[in-house]
Amino acid sequence: MRIRSSAVVTAVVAVLGVAAALVVAPMLSTGANGGERGEGPTTIRSTLAGQSVRLSLPGPEPKGVVVWFHGQGGNVNDRVDGPWLDALRRDGWAVASSEFHSQSWGNAASTKDTRLLQEWAEKQAGAEVRLWVSGSMGASIALNALTHGVQAPPCWYGVKPALDLTRMDQVPGGPGYIRRAYGGGPVPADRNPIDNVDRLPTETRYRVVSSKQDEWVAYDENTQPLVEQLRSRGADITLLDVKGGHADPSHWNARDLVAYADSCAGKA
Repeated sequence: MRIRSSAVVTAVVAVLGVAAALVVAPMLSTGANGGERGEGPTTIRSTLAGQSVRLSLPGPEPKGVVVWFHGQGGNVNDRVDGPWLDALRRDGWAVASSEFHSQSWGNAASTKDTRLLQEWAEKQAGAEVRLWVSGSMGASIALNALTHGVQAPPCWYGVKPALDLTRMDQVPGGPGYIRRAYGGGPVPADRNPIDNVDRLPTETRYRVVSSKQDEWVAYDENTQPLVEQLRSRGADITLLDVKGGHADPSHWNARDLVAYADSCAGKA
């Protein structure tokens, strides 16, 4: 059977057209490349200075923006779609996250990432950043950003904060990642968060979720000095004591997180 050349061309064009649609559609559906935001939940994705970023929107008018700082081994999607952080979106918050140069442990690159993410997220959401939330290593990224000129949020919420980078021997792979994050040398004095608590803004409110049974990030070397030093400087800092080791699910208390976020919604 002979097939006319015009029919072949038509078929090829049709197939290519479908393939192109499949490639372009996911990009537009996120809103990151000119697609319009819908009335319901939307995820916007982009890249800033080589780092993947995302913004989960609850709808057209969020209460504000929450910036999430992932822990060691995390990425731009870490916990964002899970029940803990998604509770914020369901409560009306926009949630922004970044790759943060992966295992960056609060180095200069992660501080730049924080600044870029915050500016981008506020523009995309049409709302201000009201809260930073961090998990484990993410606390070093967040607090180092605060002491290196990034605009401070009204509130910070730190889960099992890893702050003394010279004492992370119990964290699997921690010392090696920290060395690589700082070019193979020691952590600079101004980049070890626990040594710079006196430089943190006291206008920001703080809440810490931590366990005295944490076998990786010692409570008395991280949480305790942070709380004591901030209180001695007159900062508003509260503590939620939980039980179990570093991976214990009691750290991820969605009800407490949402309640704290809502208390920050109207804070100047």
